[in-house]
Amino acid sequence: MDLVHRKVFWGRRKSRLGGEEAGSECGQILLAEPQGHPRRQPRGHPFNLRRISGFLKGLHTNEGPQSVIPLDETSQGFQQLVQEGKFLEAYLSVSTSAWEGQDCGPQYQALAQSMWQVVQQALEGVRHGQELELKLQAVLDTVEYTQDKPPSPEAGTLEDGRVATWGSQLERLLRSDAEARVPTWDRRDKLGPFLEKLEEAVRQGLGSPRASQLGARFWTIYSTCFQEVLLSRLLELKHSCGASWNSCCMLYAWGRTTLFGQLGRETLPNAPSTSQKPTAGYLLDSMMFVTWMSQMQKQLVGLIQERLEETLENVLICDQKKWAPFSHPTFLEIFQLLEEAIIAARPIGPSVTSQVQAMVLEIFSKFLNRYQDKAVHFLQQNATAGAFPEVHLLGNCCILRKTWQELSQACFPPADLVTAVQGAIHAIEGHSRDHLLLRVRALCQNLLKGHFGRKERDLVNALQSLWQGLEGCPSLHSTPVYESLMQSLHVVVFGEYVQALATHLRMLAPRKWGSLRTQVEMDIWKLDNIFRKHGGPGLAIPEEPILGIFQLSENKGRETVDDWLASFRDRFPGYLSMQDQPCSSVDLEVEVKGRSCCCC
Repeated sequence: MDLVHRKVFWGRRKSRLGGEEAGSECGQILLAEPQGHPRRQPRGHPFNLRRISGFLKGLHTNEGPQSVIPLDETSQGFQQLVQEGKFLEAYLSVSTSAWEGQDCGPQYQALAQSMWQVVQQALEGVRHGQELELKLQAVLDTVEYTQDKPPSPEAGTLEDGRVATWGSQLERLLRSDAEARVPTWDRRDKLGPFLEKLEEAVRQGLGSPRASQLGARFWTIYSTCFQEVLLSRLLELKHSCGASWNSCCMLYAWGRTTLFGQLGRETLPNAPSTSQKPTAGYLLDSMMFVTWMSQMQKQLVGLIQERLEETLENVLICDQKKWAPFSHPTFLEIFQLLEEAIIAARPIGPSVTSQVQAMVLEIFSKFLNRYQDKAVHFLQQNATAGAFPEVHLLGNCCILRKTWQELSQACFPPADLVTAVQGAIHAIEGHSRDHLLLRVRALCQNLLKGHFGRKERDLVNALQSLWQGLEGCPSLHSTPVYESLMQSLHVVVFGEYVQALATHLRMLAPRKWGSLRTQVEMDIWKLDNIFRKHGGPGLAIPEEPILGIFQLSENKGRETVDDWLASFRDRFPGYLSMQDQPCSSVDLEVEVKGRSCCCC
């Protein structure tokens, strides 16, 4: 968008909103009543005839005075100059008389009043063609001339005539006209009808007919003032919309259409140019409203973020409080919530949508970090007898991983965020899996104490809550995590069973080993069935190597058990823990010698 470089009018200037670097706080943008700049408030002007004559010679015939008529010669000359709209010549004639020591305050006031009448006529739409345009140019020439002169303590009467404030007076006049034309928001108003009135005011105030009516130079000043008033109204509306999603969307859509074109042109400074013109005409400076539009974008994104964070927090609370009674976890709702946030932003425009997508990815990453901390407390709080919250956490992790995959396809996250999210999910899975295996191992060890020889102890039924937990977590099924988990459980359960059996055989007389065969066969059959039911046919069957201990020679003893364990370890590596590994022959000799010494 091509910017019009303007020499703005007088008085203390406000910061122009030209881009994203402008002040982000709305209070810095609101425009107060203009004040004259201290450096441009001269108390008087040093004049001399030579200086005035040199100035007049340099003026163009149609742009400056033809002659200087001192006030003390005739008052009719001054009045005629004012009546003809030659305000600069009238000012110079009065200034000469003031320099000679005459009290010219009333003349300065009369001159100012005549200039403001011309301005008012132009603002009210009174058409006088070229005559009015020349008078408006004369007003600007006079005000500019008085503002550019340095202050002089010798010409105190000029301050009495308020010449030094002419720039501020003209600015207030223009601003008052703009404020009268731009409607003011009342909280009792409905936003839709008010925006229609506001758009009509912009169309009338900044339309091409009005620009030609005021003339090029005067229009440059007036349009800036009008748009500053419009900006202040829009800031009031932004604050009034507050947390109302519908109102903010309506206001933002109005800004895209009215301020930046019917096609909803992007509001960022580096947006590509477009041939679509704003509805107000060619003369609306869209760059004045870039920061306001950016603030509206942030407000919309903030509303989505606030609502999304609150909803995810409720999901987390519900999941941790009511996880046991429900057949499927509440985490299934998370992707739907994230997707709804992105979809809600699409009608607003691509700029807001891209910001919402980035925000959604960041919110999901923060949610995972929070869930990672909550998972530890969740396991400690719910790890009661017969409950396995680790399975629930693992199921949630599968949902979270799938959610992230779908978000990644829609939003294209940066590489560092991908690493962070995957790391968080992996950490939760790893902690839950390790915690579950430790609990199952401890449970098996406890159940297998005194198990052999007592047929009423059923290991499969004792682990029934674990199997129920796995059945009630469908999000885990058919995933690599589930397959890996079942393999680990298989290792823990059968490994502890074999080690417990070996311990019992060492304490049992060899001739009594055969009495355990039927019970061991039944245990293996039940365990194998339950693992096949939940883990699939991919798990190896340990029946034959376990029952092999009963097929060895009659010369049975500790060495026979150790050989059997070594063979099982070779067939199923990882099943036996280090403390139950078979001892070497040297270790056995040392142990035997130690016993002999003790007996002696």
